[in-house]
Amino acid sequence: MGRQPCCDKKGVKQGPWTAEEDKKLISFILTHGRCCWRAVPKLAGLLRCGKSCRLRWTNYLRPDLKRGLLTADEEQLVVDLHAKLGNRWSKIAAKLPGRTDNEIKNHWNTHIKKKLIKMGIDPATHQSLASTKAVSQTGTSTQSCQSTTTESAKSSDMTHLLDPKGGCSRYVSAPSDSLEQSSRNTSSHVLDPLVNWLLEAELPADEPWLNSTGSNDPDFNGIVGPSPWDGTTDWLLDYQDFNMGNYELE
Repeated sequence: MGRQPCCDKKGVKQGPWTAEEDKKLISFILTHGRCCWRAVPKLAGLLRCGKSCRLRWTNYLRPDLKRGLLTADEEQLVVDLHAKLGNRWSKIAAKLPGRTDNEIKNHWNTHIKKKLIKMGIDPATHQSLASTKAVSQTGTSTQSCQSTTTESAKSSDMTHLLDPKGGCSRYVSAPSDSLEQSSRNTSSHVLDPLVNWLLEAELPADEPWLNSTGSNDPDFNGIVGPSPWDGTTDWLLDYQDFNMGNYELE
């Protein structure tokens, strides 16, 4: 649950305060002192909100208020306190008797801030504007360098391929499945001595049948000759004689 309103808004007067209302509020507080602000309107005979009575007394009617603009000494004190406390105007006003936090804040935004900028001082950091700009530019350049490094690292992780149709370059990541398959194939060839022998064997270049274009060549039969296996496949049935009975032909 939120905080309850200080009073019922029905029948409460709003707008500028009149001189008669100011007299009622001043006489009540000077006679009875400050008490709960929610009870002040009824006790003082005012049709006002308790918050409105408090702000009217604090900012305009209390007798210890100082009128007019801040002096040079007060401005310097505000600058020193702002460098330590920042925009905590209520704490700054506590160090300046007779001045309200709202008055000090308005004077800061209207007068003191402009004076500091003309003097080359940043009102937020109380440092020279040149150093503040240098720090901001350094931070910007650092961020740009980090972004450039990140982009280059991403691009280095991609494999650059050239499109044969359009001629435009594109970046395609190397698939891990193909790498694993190629490594498996390579390892299988290494383990198989017969495949290695076939891959490494060199055929004689002076054989005449290597230069033949096809079986339709009239000289092809003369070069190759009849097959020695024609009509002599009956020996395959006697493979048991070679102790091969435990194997199956594919």
